[in-house]
Amino acid sequence: MRTLLLATAVFVLAGCTVVPPQAFSFDPTHPQPRPAADPVAIAPLTNRIAELQIELDKVRAQIAQQPDTWKRLALYDQENDIHRRLDPLQHQLSQYASVR
Repeated sequence: MRTLLLATAVFVLAGCTVVPPQAFSFDPTHPQPRPAADPVAIAPLTNRIAELQIELDKVRAQIAQQPDTWKRLALYDQENDIHRRLDPLQHQLSQYASVR
């Protein structure tokens, strides 16, 4: 019986460590509003995303044309680097509410 109580206490404490504090005050009937999209702030962000997408498309075209496997590995590294730069920008852009 003592083992069961101890295991229950451990599971309860472990569950508390993974729940963020915002989860306790979350009300699904009143969701938090997303930040309003400011065109002046979003324009450079969307331009940079478009530039990186074009660069990514060029690298992917080079990968498709490259017959040598070892040379493609360097191109895959370039593609991965572009993704590392692109993902945070896309995530930042997704934080804004869509303007309609």
